[in-house]
Amino acid sequence: MITTEAKTKQWYTIKVQNNREKSVSERLKSEMIREFNEEVNFLIPTQGIISVKDGKKVQKEQILYPGYIFVETRTIDKIAHLVKTTNGATNVLRDNKGTPIILKQSEVERMFGEKEANKVSLETSFVLGEKVEIVNGPFAKFKGEVESIDIDKNKVKVEVLIFGRATFVDLTLEDITKYNG
Repeated sequence: MITTEAKTKQWYTIKVQNNREKSVSERLKSEMIREFNEEVNFLIPTQGIISVKDGKKVQKEQILYPGYIFVETRTIDKIAHLVKTTNGATNVLRDNKGTPIILKQSEVERMFGEKEANKVSLETSFVLGEKVEIVNGPFAKFKGEVESIDIDKNKVKVEVLIFGRATFVDLTLEDITKYNG
């Protein structure tokens, strides 16, 4: 059976359809205010991802737990009722006995840490040995091969021919693009 009102706010997990996390959380939040006059907190941990495409940085948000949203409330039974009627929401996660699972404080702190840190990671589409063209700096228009990639430092080492000799050039990921020639 669904629990009744808890004395303090607890964090729970709601399963939703992928790519509907934001819309479902907004809908549930507004429905809680409209039907029960109660404010609830929703959390959808994300991280910024920087991709390098055609020598340019492109930043986008990536959801860390796709298909899940987290809610802080005193009344999970009200949320569970709304979840049943909300398009895109599946259910509140429950244990074997059918009781909604309360998140541990350490789990919540870790999620808030991930959200506040908003870690930015760099995705690259370059691979070792790939032919690239340098687009910035004194070696612009030179072609070469990727010898090493250091994503943490946003650096790439490219082997280019300068006056007929193989030379390694340290560049940033924004300084190169795939060579299509």
